[in-house]
Amino acid sequence: MSRFQLIENAPYFADIQAQPEAVQKLVSAGVPSATRSLLDEMANFDRIILTGMGSSLNALYPSYLRLVSAGFPVWHEDTAELLINIKGRIKGKTLFWIASQSGESAEVVQLLNELANVKGDVTILGFTNYAESSLGSRSNVLFNIQCGPENTVSAKSYVNTLLAAGMATSFALSEEIDPEILQLPKILKTYLENWEQCYEALDSAIAQKRIFIIGRGESMAAAHTGSLIIKEAAREALESLTTAQFRHGPLEMASEDVAVLIFDGYDDLRSLNSSMYKDLIRLKANPIWISAEAQPLHPGISAPPLTSQLTRPISEVIVMQILTLVLANRKGDEPGKFRQISKVTTIL
Repeated sequence: MSRFQLIENAPYFADIQAQPEAVQKLVSAGVPSATRSLLDEMANFDRIILTGMGSSLNALYPSYLRLVSAGFPVWHEDTAELLINIKGRIKGKTLFWIASQSGESAEVVQLLNELANVKGDVTILGFTNYAESSLGSRSNVLFNIQCGPENTVSAKSYVNTLLAAGMATSFALSEEIDPEILQLPKILKTYLENWEQCYEALDSAIAQKRIFIIGRGESMAAAHTGSLIIKEAAREALESLTTAQFRHGPLEMASEDVAVLIFDGYDDLRSLNSSMYKDLIRLKANPIWISAEAQPLHPGISAPPLTSQLTRPISEVIVMQILTLVLANRKGDEPGKFRQISKVTTIL
């Protein structure tokens, strides 16, 4: 058996490699006209709630940060927690951005049922891959993420949800089209055709079993999704935290037995993350700097060269996807093969 046979024969790996094509389909389709009309009215809503489960929720986080910065009354909360007191979340005209790849996740279906019976002015913008799903058919406005069928652990569905939400946010904020979006399929294709380079870099850099993933701002989408898909696709436990939260306690664990993956982030955030990198060096831990910059602050792992606010979170999660391959392959496991769960969670 060749070194990469388990990886290259895995349906999950096929999904990872199919991401440039899925992204191209979404970029070509653009923001649907009905979605544009709704986004034109965003300022008229008293509350905007971004919700989903797992990686779908994480994919909405960069949009949440951008909308908050623009002054919108926006929340970001996982759907299960939202269901605890849904009536208390409705305020005046309330807009829900609900993301679910399948459109059939148990919590999302329950939320749709609750919203159908709640008193209040509620509008639903659904992000899903299936127009005929519960979410697709019961949304007031549908944004189809256009990723096509997906085999196992979220890969192209996550990237396309992240991109769709980002494109919708740009339209809501009346921003110009991010020029990196047009180059995104080509850049991802080139990087993934040479995925072994990132694989070898990660395999060489990480010898420890205790691993943290940290960052700030939009990078937390990739950090949290990385932590999730590594558990799903490689069945390895690690933790994702903001860099600041890592300093508030977990830094005590710093030693030669601990690896800390650090997303570099932007401007002032990058300098704060760099301070943590230097502290970890001093404490004899193993910090691993992940950057899409042509000239990174520290040596480390090169992510796809995408550095805009919209595309950087996509670049970062590609490295996390390849890390799942590294960790699964070390154990002789097929990456992304479910043993205990299924693609769609149907139990609350």
